[in-house]
Amino acid sequence: MDLLALGTPVIDSFAKADDKTLKALKLKKGATNHMDAKRLAAIERKFSGKIFYSYPGDNARNVCEGVAALGGFAGLAGAIAPDKAGAEIEANLSACGISNFLQEKKGSTGRILVLVTPEGQRTFCADLGVSTHCSRLEKIAAWRSKMLYVTSITLCEKGKPVSSIAHEYLHGFWKLGKKIAISLESPPMVKKNRAHLLKVIANYADLIFMNEEEAEALLGKSFAKSLPKLKPKMPVFLKKGAKGSSVFLHGKEHRIPTYPAKGVDTTGAGDAYAAGVIYGLSRKYSVVGSAKLGSQLAARVVENFGAGMPLAHARIKLKLKAKRIRA
Repeated sequence: MDLLALGTPVIDSFAKADDKTLKALKLKKGATNHMDAKRLAAIERKFSGKIFYSYPGDNARNVCEGVAALGGFAGLAGAIAPDKAGAEIEANLSACGISNFLQEKKGSTGRILVLVTPEGQRTFCADLGVSTHCSRLEKIAAWRSKMLYVTSITLCEKGKPVSSIAHEYLHGFWKLGKKIAISLESPPMVKKNRAHLLKVIANYADLIFMNEEEAEALLGKSFAKSLPKLKPKMPVFLKKGAKGSSVFLHGKEHRIPTYPAKGVDTTGAGDAYAAGVIYGLSRKYSVVGSAKLGSQLAARVVENFGAGMPLAHARIKLKLKAKRIRA
């Protein structure tokens, strides 16, 4: 496979809400509000009949779908429960052409309710369920994969089986001389685990993805000066939303533009960008060319709600010509 990704698979559901409702529910706007299954179910009941979209989520799953949509081969490792949500995730992997390395655990599959306020801000109500309980190392899948993808969420869930497995995968891929991609997620988590993540990056990372908030959490307010020195020979991909992205390599910054899009929802845009980069590198595109591919795939994703890749089953045909994108 081009990629083996370790994630925390969940079902994402979307509903519209206003600030008054968020305040009444005591939710921190624009953030991920972690809660148990009972509280999430109570909130979901308040939005009964108002959920307008539902789709399997998780950063790793999204990246796998992007790679598959471009014609690559990816596999997802993680944990689900033997329930309806778990079955939906497995059906989705099959439909998208993603190899299934999920294991079943007793409990409930992770769920996230995304509340969208009128200005487009998203507030997350999250119960990760059994998604952090993945405890099986897929040795054959690792042996047959070119690259590993893990996030700071899987690396920093201290005390959870998924964190131990994530570190085993890191060491295994490193020992085999294979590429490792790390994506930073959740600025508060990055800041809390800054020392650990810097050590992991120094020892294992071959490429890394982060946005500006995550970069500041990792390197401080002067992150723009620190990024070129983070690991000079390693490409660092800095996502800037509507401003595009930058790639730092050998001490130099390469600015990558955005592509025209009729934006509807930014969910999964960063994951689509990472998927384009990973696919490009697996096909021997240049680092800059791979970033352009990622930027264009992200532009397609924001035109729809959720992280699903449009035309995934037909393999997305992008406008950039191979000669240009390889440059």
